[in-house]
Amino acid sequence: MEIRQRVREITVESGWALMKLEGVPDKPGIAAQVFGAVAKAGISVELILQNAGVNKVTDISFTVRQADAAATRRILESLKAAVGARKADSLERLYKVQVVGTGILNDPAYVGQMFKALGEAKVNILAIGTSEVRITCLVREADQSRAKSALNDAFQVGVAG
Repeated sequence: MEIRQRVREITVESGWALMKLEGVPDKPGIAAQVFGAVAKAGISVELILQNAGVNKVTDISFTVRQADAAATRRILESLKAAVGARKADSLERLYKVQVVGTGILNDPAYVGQMFKALGEAKVNILAIGTSEVRITCLVREADQSRAKSALNDAFQVGVAG
């Protein structure tokens, strides 16, 4: 089956934290202020998520390495009032689970198969990101083993990590 042939590997990586600013005014310059402060501290950001915003309010979330979570949390707390955010929060000790393969976003079957497998395994997905060659999900430590098994069964490839 072609769906299995395009998926090259499934990776599982520990050591991630999801940082969140909730209830941020939906206006230009807020993201620049947030990510400028994080960059100034020398903290690398990977997955960035911002919703479309409702009633001129949005949420900004992003991932950092677990080792940078405490410093990032302090930065977000210090920015909360300046950017008008309602709350700064984090989810820590997360796992990044990825399906990797050439052109997987060009065929909707990959996305459907991945989420079907994770749903059937009762894995709660905390965040989702995509690129041309990978679909990434953040999951809790308690779910990572089931996620790994479910995706390996669904795509029948080796699991790295």
